Amino acid sequence: MDRTTTPARVALTGEIATTPRPLAAYRDMFLLDDEQLRGGPVLDCPAGASPFGAQVRALGGTAVSVDPAYLDPDGLVTRARADVERVVAWQRAAPDGFDWSYLGSPDRVHDLWTGAVDEFAADFALDDNRYVAATLPELPFPDGHFALTVSGFLLFVYPDLLDLDAHRAAIVELARVTRGEVRVFPLHDTTGMPYRQLDRLRSCLHDSGVSTAIRTAACSYTPLPGGDRMLVCRSRGGLASRR
Repeated sequence: MDRTTTPARVALTGEIATTPRPLAAYRDMFLLDDEQLRGGPVLDCPAGASPFGAQVRALGGTAVSVDPAYLDPDGLVTRARADVERVVAWQRAAPDGFDWSYLGSPDRVHDLWTGAVDEFAADFALDDNRYVAATLPELPFPDGHFALTVSGFLLFVYPDLLDLDAHRAAIVELARVTRGEVRVFPLHDTTGMPYRQLDRLRSCLHDSGVSTAIRTAACSYTPLPGGDRMLVCRSRGGLASRR
């Protein structure tokens, strides 16, 4: 099958979904344990409509959720609910593009994500503390502010919207504000195809003072090889400070 013309490609090209993945998914995507979650602060960028921050705080940790969607908070929850319906419809239209051994079924995704939006809605308030409106590659935080950063389902997922330079700039900025690791998942686009310029990007990041490694996550959203890969980045020091 020609994956460049699948419903998955058509469904999400040109529009970034605001998704509400809960803490359990973050644990699997980013290999997180309670010690890491409580040892923060943890940055979630972009956070979308995820209740991750609220759930980390419920564990006794500190988390900051950052997303450009917060620049227009009116109607955010309504848009997130609409995106749940859009993504689940996409899954039902192209079931072969997903790893159901992990996801379960479109109905399970719908139930989990609907509940996650409800939890996000109950906690969300644009306060420049827990929820911060900002857009990569410019974040309003000092160098090394976060112990850990997680970044899911933006970088690598939309290669039609983000080029190599955009990926480099985003990861360098995430590394600047993080004294520990920056973990990015997944390393494939919305059709499940691996990011073709990953080796070149890693070379560019090395030249920019960011070391990288590949780890195996505890989940995969696609049945294609490499769907469980995570990019781990860390500043080697000397990144140019903007503040």
